[in-house]
Amino acid sequence: MDYIVCFDIGGTFIKFGLLDRNGKMIFKDKAMTPKSNLQKSLPEFLVKRVKLLQNDFQIVGIGISSCGLINHERGEVLFSNNLPGYSGMKLAEILFNQLQLPVSVENDVKSACLGEMWKGAIQGKRNVVFLTLGTGIGSTIVIDGKIVNGSHHLAGELGHTVIVSEGRPCGCGRKGCYERYAATSALVNDFIEEKKKHGEVVERISGEEIFKLVTEEDPIALSVYKKFIRFISIGLTNVVHLLNPEAIIIGGGITEHADQFIQDINIELKKEIMPIYNQGNIVYPSHLGNDAGLYGACYILLKKLNKLQV
Repeated sequence: MDYIVCFDIGGTFIKFGLLDRNGKMIFKDKAMTPKSNLQKSLPEFLVKRVKLLQNDFQIVGIGISSCGLINHERGEVLFSNNLPGYSGMKLAEILFNQLQLPVSVENDVKSACLGEMWKGAIQGKRNVVFLTLGTGIGSTIVIDGKIVNGSHHLAGELGHTVIVSEGRPCGCGRKGCYERYAATSALVNDFIEEKKKHGEVVERISGEEIFKLVTEEDPIALSVYKKFIRFISIGLTNVVHLLNPEAIIIGGGITEHADQFIQDINIELKKEIMPIYNQGNIVYPSHLGNDAGLYGACYILLKKLNKLQV
């Protein structure tokens, strides 16, 4: 049996796994992402893992899902603000030169979207928008079964569409970006600020913990949560009217075990969109969770090897 080694490179962790050509996950693990001398330490980490697996498995390729802006045709990292020293790395070329194996490299959100199309929530759908809510908002647009990359592989940045004129400053340099109001980090920051207004200091809390407070009907959590849902729906209304997708899939840790969250978004969205667009629920949670990027990396590599019919 042929196997593919897949990596999902993030700012904190590198998840890695071994999958067969049918998309069956043989095993998975994760390790801390190197933080220094990345041009040397990161390829060394990846090569070491592949060589260890080659002792026991017939490895036919390497699939990589990565944070940052990626030129998937060249397998090159165009820019990454999460990992200093990562921008400009010709990752596919480096790994091929050391291992003589085919390598594919794609952006992590696009990889996760493809993973969901192959084995998850988007199977059988051809017009879809996929979002991940976290520190920011990652997004991918699929039209007629193909990811929209744009002329310079930069298309689909819904997180940096403005929904509030002269609003909150964003790391991209603009103000009022969607992710400053609808990312998990926005929910957390708003909750902490509201607590401060009520004389309470909260130093750290997660989106999942705020959701738990919502279910317990904590008044501050409920107030912040309702605004959060409202902002999410504003951005998704624009998506629905612009692209008319079959489905909008939301991933990220915040969506795990959060059925009510998805239901609340659908309820609010139906209030906002024009009636002709209202064909029932359109927002659904990711099925593959944090493994979606690994499945997507495998899918892309199999396509590259012509071992997957699409």
